[in-house]
Amino acid sequence: MLDISQPVLQLMQQPAMPVSAIIGEVHAQLSFVIPDYAQEIEQHYADLLPSGLQDCIRQCGIPFHFTRFGLEVRFDRPVELELHDDEMNLDKGVKALVDRYGPVVFKNAYLSSARRSMGHRNRFPHLSFHVDRSVNQPTPYSIFTRDPFDPVQMEPRTASTLLIANIVGYLQCVRERQCDPATERGTRTQYNLFQMTDMNSVFGKLVLNQTWDEPPGTGEIVVQDNRTMLHASYYRDAARSGYQIGVRYVG
Repeated sequence: MLDISQPVLQLMQQPAMPVSAIIGEVHAQLSFVIPDYAQEIEQHYADLLPSGLQDCIRQCGIPFHFTRFGLEVRFDRPVELELHDDEMNLDKGVKALVDRYGPVVFKNAYLSSARRSMGHRNRFPHLSFHVDRSVNQPTPYSIFTRDPFDPVQMEPRTASTLLIANIVGYLQCVRERQCDPATERGTRTQYNLFQMTDMNSVFGKLVLNQTWDEPPGTGEIVVQDNRTMLHASYYRDAARSGYQIGVRYVG
């Protein structure tokens, strides 16, 4: 089990300040991508939340608990990680982090050679926020990967993967008048959002922007839960959709 509970506890004491740790004999830096997520949501959607975010959560029936959103673990040197077994069971330590902090991002890391070829590759639609798995499927977690040993994926990617909590999808849908808060309940499996938005204004506030642009030959991994968040691609260059990213589903 990948146990990084101690440095995470240290990070929680000052969420806006990165902390250093030794993980499996390798030095790493841990940080929250969006350290004040709930506060950012309340501020951005204040006009839609006259009674506060918690009241909105109760009314729309969409659970939300991410005070912090996105835990990034950046290793000083390349690291091979065993994040799931042959039966596609997600590492329990990582699962606990995803359940509490949303996306877990590993930089300068790659999956073990024994399991690197598992899964498939996909290219998500531009700003089409969706889920890959239903709540009834036994493998609700997605692992997205950039393989540093692959001749294509070893290069930086031209498209990002964006991640948001379900409540952000709902509130943005209401903001854009695509749904009626008087009748809308629960999370949709797909939204087309932020089409008229300067995305730089919401990155690091409402939206986690996984750019996949570390230097050539650098592995990158993102683990996320389809039950609590949505994801989409963002084509930073409209003419270039980027190569297909690695995708696999685990439970």
